[in-house]
Amino acid sequence: MYRKSSLLKYISVIIAVILALSGSMSIAQHSSLRQESGEPEEPELIGNHRASADVSNLSRGLVRVRYNQTESPKKLKVIIEKDEERYIYDLDPRGEFEPFPLQMGNGKYSLKVLADVVDNRYATIFGTPLDVELVDEKAPFLSAHQLVKFDENSQAVELAKQLTQNAETEHEKIEAICKYIVNNITYDCDKAKTVKPGYLPDCDEILEVEKGICFDYASLLAAMLRSLDIPAKLVTGYVAPDYLYHAWNEVYVEGTGWIRVTRFYSAYKEGEGWVRMDPTFAAGMKGSSRGSQFIGDDSNYRKKLEY
Repeated sequence: MYRKSSLLKYISVIIAVILALSGSMSIAQHSSLRQESGEPEEPELIGNHRASADVSNLSRGLVRVRYNQTESPKKLKVIIEKDEERYIYDLDPRGEFEPFPLQMGNGKYSLKVLADVVDNRYATIFGTPLDVELVDEKAPFLSAHQLVKFDENSQAVELAKQLTQNAETEHEKIEAICKYIVNNITYDCDKAKTVKPGYLPDCDEILEVEKGICFDYASLLAAMLRSLDIPAKLVTGYVAPDYLYHAWNEVYVEGTGWIRVTRFYSAYKEGEGWVRMDPTFAAGMKGSSRGSQFIGDDSNYRKKLEY
């Protein structure tokens, strides 16, 4: 009898250990998709005396680029291309690595760094091909970069944790973040009139002043959701009725079930994971059913770029 009891205890301990290890592995695999903009443990550098790229995180949909020279040109650009798609970014000349997304799927990319030589005429100072094989197609939409900027010390990250501390499901987390942004951030008409080309959102500043333009809304929502390991795109394109340039979001919802956060979601189609969300219009149409109707109509949106 004693032997039987001891054997049962031994088996119980083994099962408990296996379950614990299984759980920790699952958590590690899930969280490893997200890569913040800090220094990687083992950088893998390529480049020349003028510019360098850290290619250690290509599988997570991220490349980090740095300008190496002490003299600062007027402007620097990073161009990332794949097939017929092209993304152009500004690069800070102060010699610090900046992360840029590789969000066009698996395959061969082209990376170029260009410097303004004179009168907005650019010359390539560094270029390289990149072979990208993502660990997950959603990985680029979990990382921080210059358009969706956050780290563990960001106010936006801390607020996201606070707002979702009692949430039991991913859907509840999305709803909590969305409702906060809609109810607390107002549209800044003055900023919309004066914003200059090359503007980049500062999520913590947006939370501080409690107002912003469509780019700010979309960047803040993406940053807060990504900090919770929820894939979120920042999308730019054109919106009805006059098809002016606009920014909105697409958020990945696991499974094929449908949830509704009033004034946020478009119609969720069976089997599709990405759901359009437009916090700018949702905030501007609070208390009206027109918000959800407008956001839910695909014909109102023409996507151009996604980050």
